Amino acid sequence: MSEQFLESKRIKQERQNAMFNKIMFIPIIVLLVIVPLIVRLQVVIPTAEVANTMNTGTITDFFSGYKSSMIILVSIAMLSMTFLLFQKEMIKKDKYIMTYFISAVIFIGVSLIATLTSDYSSTAWSGMPDRAEGMIMTGCYLIILFYTIYAFRKYENYGYVIIALAVLVFISTFFGIFQYFGHDLITNNNFIKSLIIPKEIAEQLRDSSGNINVSGVYEEGKIYGTMFHYNYMGSFGAMMVPLFVTLTLFIRGKKRKAFLAACTLASMFLLFGSTSRAGLIGLGCATMIGIIVFSKRILKRWKLIAPLLAVFVAILLGFNAVTDGKIFERIPTLMNDMVGLLGGSEENFNYKDHIPVRDVVEENGTLTLVLQNDSLTIQYIDQGIVLTDAQGNAIEYKNVEGKYITEDIRFNAITFEAGHITEEDYAMKIMFNGMTTFIVKLDEREGAYLIHPYTFERMDIVDAPYIGFEGKEKLGSARGYIWSRSLPLLKDTWFIGNGPDTYALVFPQNDLLAKWWAYDTPNMIVDKAHNLYLQYAINNGGLALLAFLVLVGVYIAHSLRLYAFKSYYSSNDIIGAATMLAVVGYLGAGFFNDSVVSVAPIFWILLGTGIAINFMLQQEKIDVAKRVKHATVDLKTRKHLA
Repeated sequence: MSEQFLESKRIKQERQNAMFNKIMFIPIIVLLVIVPLIVRLQVVIPTAEVANTMNTGTITDFFSGYKSSMIILVSIAMLSMTFLLFQKEMIKKDKYIMTYFISAVIFIGVSLIATLTSDYSSTAWSGMPDRAEGMIMTGCYLIILFYTIYAFRKYENYGYVIIALAVLVFISTFFGIFQYFGHDLITNNNFIKSLIIPKEIAEQLRDSSGNINVSGVYEEGKIYGTMFHYNYMGSFGAMMVPLFVTLTLFIRGKKRKAFLAACTLASMFLLFGSTSRAGLIGLGCATMIGIIVFSKRILKRWKLIAPLLAVFVAILLGFNAVTDGKIFERIPTLMNDMVGLLGGSEENFNYKDHIPVRDVVEENGTLTLVLQNDSLTIQYIDQGIVLTDAQGNAIEYKNVEGKYITEDIRFNAITFEAGHITEEDYAMKIMFNGMTTFIVKLDEREGAYLIHPYTFERMDIVDAPYIGFEGKEKLGSARGYIWSRSLPLLKDTWFIGNGPDTYALVFPQNDLLAKWWAYDTPNMIVDKAHNLYLQYAINNGGLALLAFLVLVGVYIAHSLRLYAFKSYYSSNDIIGAATMLAVVGYLGAGFFNDSVVSVAPIFWILLGTGIAINFMLQQEKIDVAKRVKHATVDLKTRKHLA
């Protein structure tokens, strides 16, 4: 009777544990499926420091504000559920877990110090509008990581992750198809627009036909889904393609293979349809590691693997042909950029030789534009504008429909518009070939001087210090410029950073002439590092970056020890290796992309999943080693007794 009671109690406990395990995965599923799909317009009134940097008093946020709010709520739910549903079986403890924990503590601790000591503490806590990756979100990411590690208790739990990611991939593909062919549902479908735009704002955007007018986010042929930007879709694709390709190739079962193959094709469509070069780099990194890990298996089963890969490539090539080459359109530019970056800097290159204005000089109430072959001096005398060349000769400008133009061939590309910026203040815009480049205040007492386009306060142009990339500033959509001007910032953040998500506030935005060369306009706002590692080093601090690199580096090294060069892989080995390759894909894309709330939670969940799988496999290895050792001891004992 007691044995039946104990057995009944054991079964009841197992069922209870299984139910708790399912409940524990609800927040993870929400983060994987629902959060990335959230799109909702939010009009943000930024702080003065942010408004001055971004040159605007209002910021429209479609893709980050509500996502971040949901991530915070889910993170709170994770903490609550951990407290309420905690069980001994959730505990994972070994030298690797301890390393991850210490790294995470250092990462979050240094980030917190950076936040508390930041000159922009309010932004450091909540993050920039339209990004929302401040200290609070940084803490949420680590909650997500460790919650996933401890919630993942059985290999079967991987099914929740895969199904959730598959749903996200297919829904993103649905949106992506419309975006790829120029019929973006987010900007063209009135029903969807009514869901993502608050009523009071929607009424302001309606035209005479009752349609809600929202301009296209990106041009036809670039898939961004609901992930803010096609580059971030690239980061997502760089995780999904190696994940599903690995599972498709090595997981057994025809139905499973068919399902995973469909996920693979959809993921490849998203990655290549995004045209993200960062995503392609991430895929390349994951592919190289994958070939190393599965080298023995690939050589052994190449007759099966080669045809499958050939089918995938043929489908991509066919789709590329049908769409007039859009799928692979940016691969040539990626190759050119890679060759350019590897080619080193041009030591004698001076970007000022390649822009219309070499310098802007303010002296004695006059402002002089130093041009390539002449100069144009602006004076404000007796409420009149006087323009002279390098020799002091007057240049005749005529007022034509509010614009001042000249027939002097030396300066006919330069036009002006003058008017009141306030009731008392008078200024003029300087335009080169119709593009506004500078705004000049005209004051009776102080003369002519440059002013900020938003605050109208005096502004000085700076020649920002830089490291490397001379002549390569335009590479990677001006990433060469961004990185070259970001590297000098590290001298002040090698230990403690400026505060999470404060990059735009510390970047030398007044480096107007170099921006003119890199972007073909001096008025570009650089709001992100376009590099995950520079982002962490400048925002969170060099020590935080080091802790992050230790965390992911130890995970990858442990994964390679577990999975590389094996002749036989169990299904558990396969899911562990596939997860590791997804993490590598994200980290590879991170060389060209930064973190964003649309994609980062997926990375942290996959990292936590991979760590949990590695822990379970490691414990199995230890248990096997113990059993072998005990069996050997028993055998020796028997021989001795015999």
